[in-house]
Amino acid sequence: MNFPKKVILPIWLIMILLGGPISFLFAQDIVPPGFHFQFDLGDLPELKTDSPGEETLSPSPADLNKTRRRLLEKKIVTVPELERKPFLNAGDFRDPFFLLRNPENNSSKVLQPGTTLDGIRFNSYSDSNKFIEKFYRESQFSIQDIFESVVHMEWRGGCMYCHLGIEQISDNHKFSCTRCHRGKSRGRTIATAHKGLVSNPSDLKHAKKFCGKCHQEHIQNVERSKMATARGIINTTRYAWGAQSYEEVPFSLNPDEHEQAFGAGKEKLPVDSFLRKKCLRCHLQSPSPHRPGDYRATGCAACHMVYANDGLTLTYDRAIQSVQQEERRKQENRFSRKFANRSMKNRRGYPILHKFTTAIPSVQCEHCHNQNGVGSEFEGLFAKPARPKSSRQVVDADQPVLYGTEHEFLLPDIHRERGMHCIDCHGSNEIKGPITQPEHSAVEIRCEDCHGTHENPPEGFLLVESHPNTKIILKPITRNPVLKKKITPGDTILVTSKGTPIPHIRQEKDQWFLFSKVTGKKHPIPVLKNMEVPLAHKVDKHMETMECHACHARWSASEWGAHVIQDDSPDLSLWKDWGFSDPTLQHLLTGAQEETVSDKMLDWLSARSEPGGISGDWTPGTWWNIFTETGWDTMILGKNKRGKYSILKPRYQYFLTKRRGEGIPPGKRAAPPMTKDQRPGFIMQAHTPHTIRKTVRSCESCHENALTAGLGDPIKQKVDDAERFQNELEEQNRVLPQFQVKQMITETGDPIQNTFPKEIRFLAPEEIAALEEKTDLYRALRYMDLRALKFPRLLAREEFIYDIKHRKNEEKYGLQDEGDLIYDMDANKFTATGPPHELAPSPEVKTDSPEDGSEKESIPGSPDTTVDVTPEGDKIIEFFRSLFLLPAPPAEPESPNTNIE
Repeated sequence: MNFPKKVILPIWLIMILLGGPISFLFAQDIVPPGFHFQFDLGDLPELKTDSPGEETLSPSPADLNKTRRRLLEKKIVTVPELERKPFLNAGDFRDPFFLLRNPENNSSKVLQPGTTLDGIRFNSYSDSNKFIEKFYRESQFSIQDIFESVVHMEWRGGCMYCHLGIEQISDNHKFSCTRCHRGKSRGRTIATAHKGLVSNPSDLKHAKKFCGKCHQEHIQNVERSKMATARGIINTTRYAWGAQSYEEVPFSLNPDEHEQAFGAGKEKLPVDSFLRKKCLRCHLQSPSPHRPGDYRATGCAACHMVYANDGLTLTYDRAIQSVQQEERRKQENRFSRKFANRSMKNRRGYPILHKFTTAIPSVQCEHCHNQNGVGSEFEGLFAKPARPKSSRQVVDADQPVLYGTEHEFLLPDIHRERGMHCIDCHGSNEIKGPITQPEHSAVEIRCEDCHGTHENPPEGFLLVESHPNTKIILKPITRNPVLKKKITPGDTILVTSKGTPIPHIRQEKDQWFLFSKVTGKKHPIPVLKNMEVPLAHKVDKHMETMECHACHARWSASEWGAHVIQDDSPDLSLWKDWGFSDPTLQHLLTGAQEETVSDKMLDWLSARSEPGGISGDWTPGTWWNIFTETGWDTMILGKNKRGKYSILKPRYQYFLTKRRGEGIPPGKRAAPPMTKDQRPGFIMQAHTPHTIRKTVRSCESCHENALTAGLGDPIKQKVDDAERFQNELEEQNRVLPQFQVKQMITETGDPIQNTFPKEIRFLAPEEIAALEEKTDLYRALRYMDLRALKFPRLLAREEFIYDIKHRKNEEKYGLQDEGDLIYDMDANKFTATGPPHELAPSPEVKTDSPEDGSEKESIPGSPDTTVDVTPEGDKIIEFFRSLFLLPAPPAEPESPNTNIE
């Protein structure tokens, strides 16, 4: 059929005008503007910001269609298998788990250090920064899982005039904006609309008034929790510095308790100043630095409002997006060191969405629990210590950092690798429970609660629909977006050894399954009773007296020898090349480069997060902190409060230095503080490393290991007289030169370091003797263990290389099994005749010496710290001398007289 042209044109226009939008609406399952709409989230389009009232600020259909195609979904990364290597190279010898890797080299079971979860080795690649940043940026959760569905507010007028598209915070909080945030919805300007605005109603300063109307019990518990009161770090540090006794009533940030020590502007003792300026940025009410990894809110929103590591939001709130898009155009790489160094002046971050969730991913917990704590261990991140680098300003400025520091990549926890998150093990009773005791008292969950023992399976509890507790137990399940309808009445759920029900762990026949609170994934739980008993589990004492992590923790991040330096007039040029992770120190050193030098630090109890940075009271005096040594491979055994053998971790071994500037007599120099009960301020605490693996460490990591037993490194000098060590501390305010920070006790079992709380202790002499004894039973079990690990080359040897060499030497020198030996200097050999004597060395035996001819020199006031005397080593030694105001060593004579008469 032929149509006239003037008819064809309108039909074509109608098809274009109507066909596109109609097909878009059917494809996207959304409704036209003016209603609430619901869809999957994606990367947000860049919104136009010509004027706040124009309709163009709403996401257009084309933008939303583009968003749909680029669906954002952060998932657990699948780990590919590594190719079998035909030969060894130098990189293998840097691999701390080379002998423990399974024969198939399957990295999904044991990841190699220096390998990302994508299976990419980056240590020797020029574009390694991209791989590291990708790891730092990854959040390991799906947006759709933790938020389920998202409703965007699309009515016009009031607050929506600027905040069009903002998400409804939850289905249970369908309130007007001003009910929680105050302000004036009819304000004609930003100033009038925001008058009286409460940006975070869940902050504990406002939570009683807003959240407390419905959640009063939760608010009361949170206010008394360790996360809000910081009782653990406050009391441990004050005890170590001698500011309070062990029996004294605990100090805290609760306004009803001991406000005389932590009230506004009060710094009675140096330790209180140190806590306020260094430690107390890590509690529920403290704002976080504006840098990757640290973005979060305060109060209830610190947990329930999820932030990404980069602090960028996916909200459709056009006011927030207009700010963020402008900032992203201005800012450089957000994960670079130079960006993190400006954290006190950077703009604040925003939550991923304006939504509450109970499916809290691990990345949210790690915004606080990082810096070589359990969160970093869980991810396989080992934070590098602050060290001077002359090239740092030029080379390291663009290095990717997280929490303000670089990391080494080690094995993540097996639970993390399988896709579990922190809240899958740790419940609200542990997180929100009111605590009066220090570390670990809040932890309820135990390994045996889920995995049982070889004799008994996990305890179960049948959910009977008519039982009054069933509805209470299932209440948190119904609020979790990924657990709804997965646990119902009639199911058998798990109960901990303390009687606490865990409703997301369900029994199906003889098998137990955990449903992740974050992903909803179904994880089968290995139950010991259902498996063959491993060899190590056949040793009764292993099962009866040891915590599971004592063997199954692959590594533990430890920081040894905490030098704390109080500097009233700091010379910032001495520190300009150091890579500190502390945000205020980064701010000082960045300011020094920009010629805005200051000698003040922020009091974190007065800190406030503003749109353009962190504000608060900056008070005189600077605190520098340097760890003598950090490491992941030293794990010292002790006994915890449960009376079981556990890993001990330094928290911390303090050496205090007081600097007053050049030309003024110095104060303390690396002086150990003394507690009120006259113990050294070297604090060791029981620690559960979150680096659990199925493959355990070797037997030798504990047996015949003096370092693990607390006796220190056997190749170094050690303290052998605890009384003399104590006298030196009390009279001279210093440690003996033989002291090493990893020695806990003397050979006689006398402690030279300290534990907190007192229920924790080091190993007793008889326990050390049992570890050192190599009985026939131990030899047999070790043989069976090697056979189980499939180390045939070790088992096939009747003699080790050293034994073969020794036997050849016996044949060479004509040695016999019986009789005394003498060394005939003329014949240059041993004989079996002659009078008894001491064995003399052979002239052919050479003593070991460094190949480069370098020597070692101890840093005064810094025990167990050695530095190579090379051109670079000289610079570091000279720096420490200037740091502690120590005189330079006397010049050695050019031609020393070696003649001894």
